[in-house]
Amino acid sequence: MGIDKVILRAFLTTLASIGALILFIIVGLCAVFPSTSMEIAYDMGMESSCIHFAERAYKGSKDVYFIAYATEVAIEEEKTGKIVSCGEKFIHDDGFETYCNLKGENYEQFIYGQVCVSKYQNGDKDGAVALADESLHGAFPEGNAMVAVLLASLKAEDSQTVTAIKTKLNTMSVDGEDAEYLQKTLSMID
Repeated sequence: MGIDKVILRAFLTTLASIGALILFIIVGLCAVFPSTSMEIAYDMGMESSCIHFAERAYKGSKDVYFIAYATEVAIEEEKTGKIVSCGEKFIHDDGFETYCNLKGENYEQFIYGQVCVSKYQNGDKDGAVALADESLHGAFPEGNAMVAVLLASLKAEDSQTVTAIKTKLNTMSVDGEDAEYLQKTLSMID
């Protein structure tokens, strides 16, 4: 019976040591390699941790990929606060335009739209309209951020924001397909 206790104690000590080693490796991995931790957290369904690690990786490297990843996961999880905080960092990054061009034609307006609508939902209505206006760059492409904010304000029956958007749209001067889409958008308001 004495030998059984020695074997059991040795087994439990070994098991505890293995557990402590695994914990040490995970903590070390998180501290030293946030980009790797970001992917592991996402694969494990821990989206909040994934966003956190992506933000840390961006802070350390200033690589636009990491803040884009954080923004996309926040959008996927509908975390409006993180969409705004990560999305604004993403939009104001020097590599934003290049990254958007690599992702496709409508990606830039998609990101702007998500950030603007999240700002609107978080109560920053003027900020949402201003950022949406900034996103247009003198054009009025289909599915743009201004239309996204307009639809959100129409749904919320927010006549003050709708009026502010209408005023901005009435001062715009665009040609071709953009002009047709602008008129179609204005007709939704009237």
